[in-house]
Amino acid sequence: MKLDFTLGKYVEIISAISKSDYQVITISDYISLPKLPNKFIILRHDVDIDSDYQVKFAKLENDLDIHTSYYFRYVQNVYKKSAIDIIYHLGHEVGYHYEVFTKTKGDEDLAKELFRIELDVFKKNWYSKTVCPHGGSFIDNIEGYALKDVIKLIPKFFSKKSVFSSWSNFDLWNRNTFEDFQIMGDAYRSVDFSDILYLSDTGRSWDKRFKRLDKVDSKINPLFNIRKSDEIIDLINKGEVNKIYLLIHFEQWKDNFYDWVSWYIAQLIRRNGKKLIFRMKNSKSAGN
Repeated sequence: MKLDFTLGKYVEIISAISKSDYQVITISDYISLPKLPNKFIILRHDVDIDSDYQVKFAKLENDLDIHTSYYFRYVQNVYKKSAIDIIYHLGHEVGYHYEVFTKTKGDEDLAKELFRIELDVFKKNWYSKTVCPHGGSFIDNIEGYALKDVIKLIPKFFSKKSVFSSWSNFDLWNRNTFEDFQIMGDAYRSVDFSDILYLSDTGRSWDKRFKRLDKVDSKINPLFNIRKSDEIIDLINKGEVNKIYLLIHFEQWKDNFYDWVSWYIAQLIRRNGKKLIFRMKNSKSAGN
């Protein structure tokens, strides 16, 4: 059986793109180009853990003359200037993956100030013009990505205390504008998804049934039920969809079997834990 979500499979995806008549554009391109190409693919990468691991993928993309958008969290073990420098100098867009409402526990004034401080780091070093919100934060400083972290969360899944952050980083824009921070835009808010096929590997799955927050208002998405990377490759080869937006987290894509299995188990526990929590919440709400 050939595994999905491997480095080799990602190479197949970008190889298909490079041979197609799609033009790959960055988020900045989408916002700033006077006229968009008739057929394009936006390739976005959110870097939630381990910046060093992203470098090999950035080099593979560059080898095929594909330049994409990378958004880095400003947290320990993710913000690594040396790795981000390499990715930037390979010709990729570097942006700020903000989570200021989570960090400040919903304090709007502190969140705005923290956003400005952290954004300035990205603007100073990599001339960042676009940003992107980080979504699935857990509480108690446990990320819940790797298997060891997910195991720590298991007791919390069965407790009465929520394991998820109660704040949405999207809320930053309720009272602020892009002009307030001298940036071009946001990877979600600045994109008209209505005629774009949006595909995300969040939770190590393309299946839209497993998306809690990672959804957009697209008229195209209901027409497709993508579950495997091979289906995306087939879609690109056929060229039937003119506009595609791919969100890919490289921590989901492994280059050896041990890491692949460990990550798969972690995501399985994480996904089912989420389902259990929301089922319990819904049953409590129905009982009240």
